[in-house]
Amino acid sequence: MGMDKEINDSLQKSGIRRDVDVSQLSLSKKKLTSVPDVSRFPFLRELWLNNNKIRELSCRSINCCLTELYLHNNSIKSISGALNHLTCLRLLLLHNNQIRGLDDTMHELRRMQQLQTATFSLNPISHEPGYRLHVIHCLPSVQVLDGKEVKPTERRKSFQTHSQERHRVLQSVAFCRRAG
Repeated sequence: MGMDKEINDSLQKSGIRRDVDVSQLSLSKKKLTSVPDVSRFPFLRELWLNNNKIRELSCRSINCCLTELYLHNNSIKSISGALNHLTCLRLLLLHNNQIRGLDDTMHELRRMQQLQTATFSLNPISHEPGYRLHVIHCLPSVQVLDGKEVKPTERRKSFQTHSQERHRVLQSVAFCRRAG
């Protein structure tokens, strides 16, 4: 109940009277330990939940049309089962958490075809071997990863590394040889 009052107070200060008028909501630095229910905001597009104490991630109450989600500087250990319905995301900031399991994390985000900017740095997954190329392969729409532009050479290397059989066939077709 306390979070609802805080959300309502914030909206009132902003002069917003109706839930349908909320397109941005900042809940940064509120000492949150979980994601609040924001399902009452059908046109919410940008949500700031950064700089809290969130450990478990459950975002089922977040509108699937969300385009920006700020979850950095929390204590999140896994995003599995929490974000896969957010297929309209263009920006996802998850740096400085405790996220482990690179394959599970990328599997969760596989449906995000519009994701252009993502951060995973300062998480255990960012230290896994081949991390950057793996993310580029799994999230081909990403243009900026961990604050650095994704270069065409990285895309090619990612494709070669993670699609070796397909790359071999394409090379053989390109040079009129049989793949074999």
